[in-house]
Amino acid sequence: MGTPPSAVAAETKPPTATETMAATRPDVLPPIDVGAWIRAGGIFQGSDPSKVNDWHMDNAYVELHTGGKVTKNVGVTLNMNANMANYGTSGGGGGVALEDAIISFDFMPEFHLWAGHLLVQVDRSNSSGPFFMIPWNYPGNFAPAGSFSAAPKEGPFGRNNGAVVWGDIAGGKASYFAGVFDNGNIGVSPLFSARLRVPFLDAETGFWGNGSYFGDKDIFTIDVGGQVQDHGSATTDATGAVTDKTYAEINADALFEKKIPGGGWVTADGAYYHFNVNDGAVSDSFYLLAAYATPTVGVGNLQPMVRYQWEKVKGNTGTNPWNLDAAVSYLIKGPALRLIATYSHTRLGTDAAGDALTANSIQLGAQAIFF
Repeated sequence: MGTPPSAVAAETKPPTATETMAATRPDVLPPIDVGAWIRAGGIFQGSDPSKVNDWHMDNAYVELHTGGKVTKNVGVTLNMNANMANYGTSGGGGGVALEDAIISFDFMPEFHLWAGHLLVQVDRSNSSGPFFMIPWNYPGNFAPAGSFSAAPKEGPFGRNNGAVVWGDIAGGKASYFAGVFDNGNIGVSPLFSARLRVPFLDAETGFWGNGSYFGDKDIFTIDVGGQVQDHGSATTDATGAVTDKTYAEINADALFEKKIPGGGWVTADGAYYHFNVNDGAVSDSFYLLAAYATPTVGVGNLQPMVRYQWEKVKGNTGTNPWNLDAAVSYLIKGPALRLIATYSHTRLGTDAAGDALTANSIQLGAQAIFF
Protein backbone atom coordinates (compact mmCIF):
# COMPACT_ATOMS: atom_id res chain seq x y z
CA MET A 1 0.00 0.00 0.00
CA GLY A 2 1.60 3.29 -1.13
CA THR A 3 1.92 6.59 0.70
CA PRO A 4 -1.01 8.98 0.08
CA PRO A 5 -0.10 11.90 -2.22
CA SER A 6 -0.98 14.42 0.50
CA ALA A 7 1.58 12.86 2.85
CA VAL A 8 4.26 13.03 0.16
CA ALA A 9 3.50 16.69 -0.42
CA ALA A 10 3.79 17.42 3.31
CA GLU A 11 7.15 15.66 3.52
CA THR A 12 8.64 17.47 0.51
CA LYS A 13 7.37 20.97 1.31
CA PRO A 14 10.38 23.31 1.34
CA PRO A 15 11.11 25.09 4.67
CA THR A 16 10.18 28.70 5.10
CA ALA A 17 12.80 31.40 5.61
CA THR A 18 12.15 31.61 9.36
CA GLU A 19 12.55 27.86 9.71
CA THR A 20 15.98 27.90 8.07
CA MET A 21 17.30 30.94 10.00
CA ALA A 22 17.98 29.99 13.63
CA ALA A 23 18.10 33.61 14.76
CA THR A 24 14.47 34.14 13.76
CA ARG A 25 13.07 31.10 15.54
CA PRO A 26 11.23 31.87 18.78
CA ASP A 27 12.70 30.32 21.92
CA VAL A 28 10.63 27.37 23.09
CA LEU A 29 10.73 27.68 26.89
CA PRO A 30 10.02 24.76 29.21
CA PRO A 31 6.65 24.77 30.99
CA ILE A 32 6.27 26.15 34.51
CA ASP A 33 7.29 23.61 37.14
CA VAL A 34 4.84 23.02 39.99
CA GLY A 35 5.43 20.75 42.97
CA ALA A 36 3.96 19.96 46.37
CA TRP A 37 6.17 18.73 49.23
CA ILE A 38 4.69 17.47 52.53
CA ARG A 39 6.14 16.31 55.87
CA ALA A 40 3.95 15.01 58.68
CA GLY A 41 5.31 13.92 62.03
CA GLY A 42 4.39 13.13 65.62
CA ILE A 43 6.58 12.88 68.70
CA PHE A 44 6.37 10.83 71.88
CA GLN A 45 7.68 13.09 74.66
CA GLY A 46 6.14 14.41 77.88
CA SER A 47 6.11 17.78 79.58
CA ASP A 48 9.16 16.41 81.38
CA PRO A 49 11.39 16.02 78.28
CA SER A 50 13.27 13.13 79.85
CA LYS A 51 10.12 10.97 79.74
CA VAL A 52 8.42 9.40 76.73
CA ASN A 53 4.91 9.49 78.22
CA ASP A 54 2.88 11.76 75.93
CA TRP A 55 2.31 12.31 72.21
CA HIS A 56 1.56 15.24 69.96
CA MET A 57 1.84 16.21 66.30
CA ASP A 58 4.84 18.48 65.85
CA ASN A 59 4.98 18.59 62.05
CA ALA A 60 2.28 19.19 59.46
CA TYR A 61 4.49 21.01 57.02
CA VAL A 62 3.88 21.74 53.35
CA GLU A 63 5.79 23.53 50.59
CA LEU A 64 4.35 24.67 47.26
CA HIS A 65 7.03 25.09 44.59
CA THR A 66 6.62 26.98 41.31
CA GLY A 67 9.14 28.24 38.82
CA GLY A 68 9.89 28.76 35.18
CA LYS A 69 11.86 30.63 32.56
CA VAL A 70 11.07 34.19 31.43
CA THR A 71 13.77 33.96 28.75
CA LYS A 72 16.37 31.30 28.02
CA ASN A 73 18.73 32.85 30.59
CA VAL A 74 16.34 34.43 33.10
CA GLY A 75 14.10 32.49 35.45
CA VAL A 76 11.75 33.03 38.37
CA THR A 77 11.22 30.84 41.44
CA LEU A 78 8.37 31.35 43.91
CA ASN A 79 7.98 28.88 46.79
CA MET A 80 5.52 29.09 49.69
CA ASN A 81 5.34 27.06 52.89
CA ALA A 82 3.28 26.56 56.02
CA ASN A 83 3.39 24.40 59.14
CA MET A 84 -0.07 23.51 60.37
CA ALA A 85 1.20 21.93 63.60
CA ASN A 86 -0.55 23.50 66.61
CA TYR A 87 -2.88 25.32 64.21
CA GLY A 88 -5.59 27.24 66.04
CA THR A 89 -3.89 27.13 69.44
CA SER A 90 -2.53 30.16 71.24
CA GLY A 91 0.51 31.24 69.29
CA GLY A 92 0.05 28.27 66.98
CA GLY A 93 1.18 27.94 63.41
CA GLY A 94 -0.74 27.63 60.21
CA GLY A 95 0.20 30.90 58.51
CA VAL A 96 1.45 30.70 54.94
CA ALA A 97 4.92 32.19 54.50
CA LEU A 98 7.09 33.13 51.57
CA GLU A 99 9.97 30.67 51.38
CA ASP A 100 11.72 31.67 48.13
CA ALA A 101 11.24 34.59 45.74
CA ILE A 102 14.14 34.46 43.30
CA ILE A 103 14.98 36.01 39.97
CA SER A 104 17.83 34.04 38.43
CA PHE A 105 20.23 35.19 35.75
CA ASP A 106 21.83 32.04 34.33
CA PHE A 107 24.53 33.35 32.03
CA MET A 108 26.57 30.13 31.79
CA PRO A 109 27.19 27.03 33.95
CA GLU A 110 30.23 28.73 35.48
CA PHE A 111 28.42 31.97 36.39
CA HIS A 112 24.92 32.61 37.73
CA LEU A 113 23.48 35.56 39.65
CA TRP A 114 20.42 34.84 41.81
CA ALA A 115 18.75 37.57 43.86
CA GLY A 116 15.69 38.06 46.04
CA HIS A 117 14.66 36.03 49.08
CA LEU A 118 16.73 32.89 48.81
CA LEU A 119 18.83 30.20 50.46
CA VAL A 120 21.85 31.32 52.48
CA GLN A 121 24.66 29.20 51.03
CA VAL A 122 26.99 28.25 53.88
CA ASP A 123 26.93 24.46 54.46
CA ARG A 124 25.56 21.22 53.07
CA SER A 125 22.78 20.89 55.65
CA ASN A 126 21.14 24.19 54.74
CA SER A 127 21.64 23.54 51.04
CA SER A 128 19.91 20.15 51.17
CA GLY A 129 17.04 21.06 53.48
CA PRO A 130 15.10 18.50 55.52
CA PHE A 131 13.64 16.69 52.51
CA PHE A 132 17.00 15.55 51.12
CA MET A 133 18.91 14.56 54.24
CA ILE A 134 18.82 11.19 55.97
CA PRO A 135 17.90 12.36 59.53
CA TRP A 136 14.45 13.81 60.15
CA ASN A 137 15.83 16.86 62.00
CA TYR A 138 18.51 19.40 61.11
CA PRO A 139 21.84 19.11 62.92
CA GLY A 140 22.81 21.74 65.47
CA ASN A 141 19.54 22.33 67.29
CA PHE A 142 19.07 18.95 68.98
CA ALA A 143 15.41 19.00 67.98
CA PRO A 144 12.93 17.95 69.19
CA ALA A 145 14.51 18.11 72.65
CA GLY A 146 15.59 21.73 72.27
CA SER A 147 18.99 23.15 73.15
CA PHE A 148 21.48 25.81 72.18
CA SER A 149 21.62 26.68 68.50
CA ALA A 150 24.76 25.56 66.69
CA ALA A 151 23.71 26.56 63.18
CA PRO A 152 25.21 29.33 61.02
CA LYS A 153 23.30 32.58 60.56
CA GLU A 154 20.57 32.10 58.01
CA GLY A 155 17.02 33.36 58.54
CA PRO A 156 13.52 31.91 58.37
CA PHE A 157 13.66 28.43 56.78
CA GLY A 158 17.37 29.00 56.02
CA ARG A 159 16.60 31.95 53.72
CA ASN A 160 17.23 35.69 53.73
CA ASN A 161 17.07 38.72 51.43
CA GLY A 162 20.18 39.04 49.32
CA ALA A 163 22.09 37.98 46.22
CA VAL A 164 24.34 35.03 45.41
CA VAL A 165 26.83 34.50 42.61
CA TRP A 166 27.60 30.85 41.95
CA GLY A 167 28.81 28.44 39.34
CA ASP A 168 29.77 24.87 38.46
CA ILE A 169 33.32 24.49 37.19
CA ALA A 170 34.25 21.78 34.64
CA GLY A 171 30.84 20.15 34.72
CA GLY A 172 30.65 19.92 38.49
CA LYS A 173 34.24 19.11 39.43
CA ALA A 174 33.94 22.10 41.75
CA SER A 175 31.20 24.61 42.64
CA TYR A 176 31.41 27.98 44.34
CA PHE A 177 28.79 30.15 46.09
CA ALA A 178 29.26 33.69 47.44
CA GLY A 179 26.42 35.80 48.80
CA VAL A 180 25.57 38.97 50.68
CA PHE A 181 22.40 39.22 52.78
CA ASP A 182 20.65 42.05 54.57
CA ASN A 183 17.20 42.00 56.15
CA GLY A 184 16.57 45.65 55.29
CA ASN A 185 17.54 47.09 58.68
CA ILE A 186 19.97 49.94 57.95
CA GLY A 187 21.33 49.60 61.48
CA VAL A 188 22.52 46.03 60.88
CA SER A 189 25.63 45.21 58.89
CA PRO A 190 25.23 42.82 55.96
CA LEU A 191 26.06 39.15 56.33
CA PHE A 192 28.62 37.73 53.91
CA SER A 193 28.34 33.97 53.34
CA ALA A 194 30.31 31.65 51.05
CA ARG A 195 30.77 27.97 50.29
CA LEU A 196 33.04 25.80 48.12
CA ARG A 197 32.05 22.25 47.03
CA VAL A 198 34.63 19.83 45.59
CA PRO A 199 33.48 16.32 44.50
CA PHE A 200 36.04 13.56 43.87
CA LEU A 201 33.75 10.83 42.50
CA ASP A 202 30.45 11.62 40.72
CA ALA A 203 29.86 15.30 40.04
CA GLU A 204 27.52 17.51 42.08
CA THR A 205 25.97 20.43 40.22
CA GLY A 206 23.38 23.14 40.76
CA PHE A 207 22.39 25.67 43.39
CA TRP A 208 20.43 23.26 45.58
CA GLY A 209 22.09 20.38 47.39
CA ASN A 210 21.64 16.94 48.89
CA GLY A 211 22.54 15.43 52.22
CA SER A 212 22.20 12.08 50.44
CA TYR A 213 21.63 10.94 46.87
CA PHE A 214 19.75 7.84 48.09
CA GLY A 215 21.66 5.40 45.92
CA ASP A 216 21.64 7.43 42.68
CA LYS A 217 25.36 8.38 42.81
CA ASP A 218 28.74 7.43 44.19
CA ILE A 219 29.78 10.48 46.18
CA PHE A 220 32.88 11.67 47.96
CA THR A 221 32.68 15.43 48.36
CA ILE A 222 34.35 17.94 50.66
CA ASP A 223 32.66 21.28 51.40
CA VAL A 224 34.06 24.31 53.19
CA GLY A 225 32.06 27.39 54.12
CA GLY A 226 32.19 30.55 56.16
CA GLN A 227 30.38 33.71 57.21
CA VAL A 228 31.30 37.14 58.58
CA GLN A 229 29.20 40.06 59.84
CA ASP A 230 30.40 43.26 61.53
CA HIS A 231 28.82 43.76 64.98
CA GLY A 232 27.11 40.41 64.46
CA SER A 233 27.66 39.02 67.98
CA ALA A 234 26.49 41.23 70.83
CA THR A 235 25.41 40.41 74.38
CA THR A 236 24.12 42.52 77.27
CA ASP A 237 25.08 41.61 80.85
CA ALA A 238 23.10 42.23 84.05
CA THR A 239 24.51 45.75 84.36
CA GLY A 240 23.39 46.69 80.88
CA ALA A 241 26.89 46.72 79.43
CA VAL A 242 27.03 45.55 75.81
CA THR A 243 29.82 43.37 74.50
CA ASP A 244 30.04 43.80 70.74
CA LYS A 245 32.23 41.82 68.36
CA THR A 246 32.41 40.68 64.77
CA TYR A 247 30.51 37.46 64.12
CA ALA A 248 32.38 34.85 62.10
CA GLU A 249 31.83 31.19 61.32
CA ILE A 250 33.79 28.51 59.46
CA ASN A 251 32.72 24.96 58.68
CA ALA A 252 33.86 21.87 56.81
CA ASP A 253 31.86 18.83 55.71
CA ALA A 254 32.72 15.51 54.08
CA LEU A 255 30.07 13.26 52.50
CA PHE A 256 30.79 9.72 51.29
CA GLU A 257 28.11 7.56 49.66
CA LYS A 258 28.74 4.36 47.73
CA LYS A 259 26.45 1.93 45.92
CA ILE A 260 26.90 -1.72 46.90
CA PRO A 261 26.94 -4.51 44.27
CA GLY A 262 23.67 -6.40 44.47
CA GLY A 263 21.72 -3.39 45.73
CA GLY A 264 21.77 -0.91 48.57
CA TRP A 265 24.32 1.72 49.53
CA VAL A 266 26.30 3.07 52.48
CA THR A 267 26.59 6.67 53.65
CA ALA A 268 29.03 8.44 55.97
CA ASP A 269 28.87 12.16 56.72
CA GLY A 270 30.59 14.49 59.16
CA ALA A 271 30.81 18.22 59.71
CA TYR A 272 32.62 20.63 62.02
CA TYR A 273 31.63 24.24 62.87
CA HIS A 274 33.49 27.02 64.70
CA PHE A 275 31.75 30.25 65.75
CA ASN A 276 33.29 33.52 66.94
CA VAL A 277 30.78 34.37 69.68
CA ASN A 278 30.52 35.58 73.26
CA ASP A 279 30.26 33.48 76.42
CA GLY A 280 27.06 31.48 76.69
CA ALA A 281 26.78 30.69 72.98
CA VAL A 282 27.99 27.64 71.06
CA SER A 283 31.59 28.15 69.89
CA ASP A 284 32.26 24.70 68.40
CA SER A 285 30.18 21.77 67.25
CA PHE A 286 30.40 18.66 65.13
CA TYR A 287 28.33 15.70 64.02
CA LEU A 288 29.10 12.24 62.64
CA LEU A 289 26.57 10.15 60.73
CA ALA A 290 26.57 6.59 59.40
CA ALA A 291 23.77 4.88 57.46
CA TYR A 292 23.17 1.72 55.44
CA ALA A 293 20.38 1.13 52.93
CA THR A 294 19.49 -2.49 52.21
CA PRO A 295 18.64 -3.97 48.82
CA THR A 296 14.93 -3.76 48.01
CA VAL A 297 12.69 -5.17 50.72
CA GLY A 298 9.09 -5.26 49.54
CA VAL A 299 8.58 -1.98 47.68
CA GLY A 300 11.51 -0.05 49.13
CA ASN A 301 14.79 0.04 51.03
CA LEU A 302 15.26 -0.15 54.79
CA GLN A 303 17.82 2.39 56.00
CA PRO A 304 19.07 2.33 59.61
CA MET A 305 21.05 5.41 60.66
CA VAL A 306 22.94 6.71 63.69
CA ARG A 307 24.10 10.30 64.25
CA TYR A 308 26.14 11.75 67.13
CA GLN A 309 26.29 15.52 67.79
CA TRP A 310 28.34 17.53 70.25
CA GLU A 311 28.45 21.24 71.13
CA LYS A 312 30.90 23.35 73.11
CA VAL A 313 29.35 26.30 74.93
CA LYS A 314 31.86 29.13 75.34
CA GLY A 315 32.63 29.79 78.97
CA ASN A 316 30.80 26.67 80.12
CA THR A 317 32.42 24.98 83.13
CA GLY A 318 30.07 22.01 83.19
CA THR A 319 29.09 19.26 80.78
CA ASN A 320 28.69 20.39 77.19
CA PRO A 321 25.53 19.28 75.34
CA TRP A 322 25.51 16.17 73.17
CA ASN A 323 22.89 14.19 71.29
CA LEU A 324 22.49 10.70 69.85
CA ASP A 325 19.89 9.86 67.19
CA ALA A 326 19.12 6.30 66.07
CA ALA A 327 16.67 5.99 63.22
CA VAL A 328 15.32 3.62 60.61
CA SER A 329 13.71 4.77 57.36
CA TYR A 330 11.67 2.92 54.77
CA LEU A 331 12.46 4.45 51.39
CA ILE A 332 9.55 3.62 49.11
CA LYS A 333 10.61 6.09 46.42
CA GLY A 334 13.83 7.51 47.82
CA PRO A 335 13.25 10.95 49.36
CA ALA A 336 10.03 11.36 47.34
CA LEU A 337 8.17 8.91 49.57
CA ARG A 338 9.62 7.73 52.85
CA LEU A 339 8.69 6.77 56.41
CA ILE A 340 11.02 7.23 59.39
CA ALA A 341 11.17 6.46 63.10
CA THR A 342 13.83 8.10 65.31
CA TYR A 343 14.84 7.62 68.92
CA SER A 344 16.69 10.66 70.28
CA HIS A 345 18.64 11.02 73.54
CA THR A 346 20.08 14.40 74.52
CA ARG A 347 22.31 15.44 77.40
CA LEU A 348 21.85 19.16 78.03
CA GLY A 349 24.18 19.56 81.02
CA THR A 350 23.44 19.53 84.75
CA ASP A 351 21.02 21.36 87.02
CA ALA A 352 21.85 23.32 90.18
CA ALA A 353 21.98 20.11 92.20
CA GLY A 354 24.42 18.53 89.79
CA ASP A 355 21.89 16.09 88.33
CA ALA A 356 21.97 15.38 84.62
CA LEU A 357 19.51 17.25 82.41
CA THR A 358 18.40 14.84 79.70
CA ALA A 359 15.75 14.56 77.03
CA ASN A 360 14.34 11.50 75.32
CA SER A 361 11.90 11.23 72.45
CA ILE A 362 10.57 8.97 69.73
CA GLN A 363 9.77 10.74 66.47
CA LEU A 364 7.59 9.24 63.72
CA GLY A 365 7.49 10.95 60.35
CA ALA A 366 6.44 10.62 56.74
CA GLN A 367 7.25 12.76 53.72
CA ALA A 368 6.07 12.88 50.13
CA ILE A 369 7.27 14.99 47.20
CA PHE A 370 5.15 15.52 44.11
CA PHE A 371 6.97 17.14 41.18
